[in-house]
Amino acid sequence: MEKTFPRSIDSLDSIFAFIEQFFTDEAIDPGLRPVINLTVEELFVNMVNYNEEGDSEIRLRMERCDGELVASLTDFDVDRFDPTERPDVDITKPLADRIPGGLGIHLVRKMVDSLDYDYSNRQSTITIRKALGGEAGSGSSGSDYVQD
Repeated sequence: MEKTFPRSIDSLDSIFAFIEQFFTDEAIDPGLRPVINLTVEELFVNMVNYNEEGDSEIRLRMERCDGELVASLTDFDVDRFDPTERPDVDITKPLADRIPGGLGIHLVRKMVDSLDYDYSNRQSTITIRKALGGEAGSGSSGSDYVQD
């Protein structure tokens, strides 16, 4: 299932509705939806913010595959920005000693089972995978995403 969305924060409600429809169509435990909503929101907002001059829509593709939910966001005609290369955030440091930025990607890494990036022909694709409960390869629900 896939759909493109205008490059705007105003698209988030439509994105959440799309994710909800996917969960319904695929009979996926709705308890996993907040993790996917937050993850997709963070990645989508980064794409919007890091390519402010872009005018192409962003594609969201979701599928159920081998006991996993796989979601990919593709941004077109953009410079390379690989979130997997961002350093981990040291959340143990006092706030005054932290460098701003990167906390959203940190949370994404904690909530999903994998985060992959591909860039070719000025297309940036970020893919996340999250194991579905009760199926082969099942992982945590993501409820412990703030713990180390």
